[in-house]
Formats: sequence, C-alpha cells, structure tokens
Amino acid sequence: MQKPITKQEGLALIIFTMVLVLAVTAFLVSQLNGSRVKISREEKTAKALKEAKASLIGYLVYNSSKPGTLPCTDSTNSGSGVTSGANACAAYIGRLPWRQLGLSMAKDGDGECLWYAISPVFRNQMTTANRALNPINSSTVGTLTLLDNASAALPASINPVIAIVVAPGLPVSGQNHSGVTNRFCTGNSIASNYLDSTGGVNNSTGNVAGNNYTFILGSLSNSFNDRVAYITANEVYPVLRKRIIKEILGAVAVPSGPVKYYNTNAVYPCPSATPSGNNNCLLSSGFVPYNDAALVLQYASLGSWLTSNGWFPLAAYTYYNPTHVRVTIIDSFGSNTCDANGNVYTCS
Repeated sequence: MQKPITKQEGLALIIFTMVLVLAVTAFLVSQLNGSRVKISREEKTAKALKEAKASLIGYLVYNSSKPGTLPCTDSTNSGSGVTSGANACAAYIGRLPWRQLGLSMAKDGDGECLWYAISPVFRNQMTTANRALNPINSSTVGTLTLLDNASAALPASINPVIAIVVAPGLPVSGQNHSGVTNRFCTGNSIASNYLDSTGGVNNSTGNVAGNNYTFILGSLSNSFNDRVAYITANEVYPVLRKRIIKEILGAVAVPSGPVKYYNTNAVYPCPSATPSGNNNCLLSSGFVPYNDAALVLQYASLGSWLTSNGWFPLAAYTYYNPTHVRVTIIDSFGSNTCDANGNVYTCS
C-alpha cells in the first residue's frame, strides 16, 4: 500500500513546483528579451543600410556638377566623415563618408559605423579629362560582382553593381575593433578588422582584379556577420536619366541649352546630323547641336560634364517647328522625353 503524502512533503512539492515554474519563466523571459534585443539590433541595421543606400543614390542623381558620380570612401577614419583621396580615391573600400552624405544614421545595430565599396569609374574625384575617357551614362556598368552564400554570382539583373554598403556588426574571430574612442566612428581603419570572409571570398579586400571587385552575401554565422546593401544600375539610371534629359533641354532652375537659346532668340535651334555637329535647319530630327557656335555658350558649367559623360549621343532631338522641340533618351532601362513648346516644358 502506497504511503500517503504528509503535509510537509506536500508543501515541499508545491514550493519545488513554484521554484521550477519561476526558473522556467525567468529563462523564457530572458530568451524573449534576448530575441527582442537581437531583433531591435537587426532592425536598426536594416534601417541604417536603407538610409545609406538612399543617400548614395540621391548624391549620384542630384550632384550639382558631376551627375552620376559617387563620393570616395573615408579610408583613414580621420573623424571628418568625408572622402579620402584626390583624383583617385585613397581606397575603394573604406568607411562610408557619412558626414558628406548628410546621414543621420550611419551606424549599425551594434554601434559600428558603416563601410562602403565603390566601382572606381563612378568616383567623383575624377578630372574632366579623365572623365571623357571613362564616361558615366546609362551604358556604363559597375565593376562590383556580388556572390550568394553558395559563392555563385547573383542574377545579371543585379550584377555587376555600382556600389555596396556593409554593416560590419560585432567582431568575429581574429578581428580587433579597438582604436580611437573620441570620434563618431571609433576603432581603426583596417578593413579586415571589420569585414569578413566566407566561401573563399574576402569582403575586406574585394578580391580585386584590376577595377573589378567581388563580394559575398554570406549567411550569418559565428564567423561571418556582414550585412550588405547594394546599388544596381536599374535603381540608378531611370532616375538619373530624368535629371539628365532636363539638363540637356535646359529646363532647369538656371536655364541652359536650347531653352536658354529660345529665351534669347525666340526660336529653338535646329538639329545636328551628328552628336557633335552643328545646327542644320534642313533636318527635322537628329541630335542636340550642343557644339554649334550659337549654342555652345548656352550651356551652364554642367554642360562640360554632360559632354564628358557621353550623354549627348544618347539623346535624340526632334524639331517640330521653331517653337516646339523634343529631346528623348532611350536606353536598356527605359526612356524619357522632354518637350519644349514655347516656354512650356513637359517631361516624362
């Protein structure tokens, strides 16, 4: 016959059960809190990457004198948050120049400043002469290739990319984030102390071959925690093309080109037979005659960059009558048109 449980034993069992429940509850709460912290950090990282990417695209599209270009990296961590280097960037992999981009959120969820890699041809430090040899227009491709976790290249709709932004996260084995502490971006400027390797691909070097770089979007692990945002041609050129076509027509804040010509002469210039030819009123369609003596001075300073970047050969110019012309750019990403009818401008 089973011995009945005494009052003391029953009380002890109740206390034990309560302690066990409290311990399990405390464990579950700690796990939940840990998960919430982790989720919060990842959300902050994702937001920082998104803001950085948007700022870079905005810089590229709306740069006042060098449309299509991006700032060089901050490779020295001088504390200024601006680019390093003159005509050639000091390095094409470095910290994101957060101050130059006007970023309010330049750190990931672990409190680390963002890093950045740029296709060399897109650097804004290039001189006008060098730019003519290395034009940026919608025929220009980036030189950064992204691999997936299996070390296979991402689809051609993504690759090659123009630039990437990396959230380095906490240090993994072999990395050292120590260094200066009295700056917005603490630590040091050694890329390998922040950017990781996996699948034989090293994000700190970009596995450089000439102007071509390779980076990997690896799965997060104890040895790899880089989170990467990237900028594709398809994200840039449709927006940039809208800005460029207005510049070519001259329908901008400070009128230039055909619009300024019309403001002066009450007629629009005729087309040119070639991208660098002269005004020819025997034509109804052709190219913007930007090289014509009567028009060349009508362009603002941006005109030299439009010329150097090879946008004029991509722009078709239609002459309907002396007071109505149209500029059209068609490329592999789509098309845009600007009409000038008298002093009324319609762009799509």
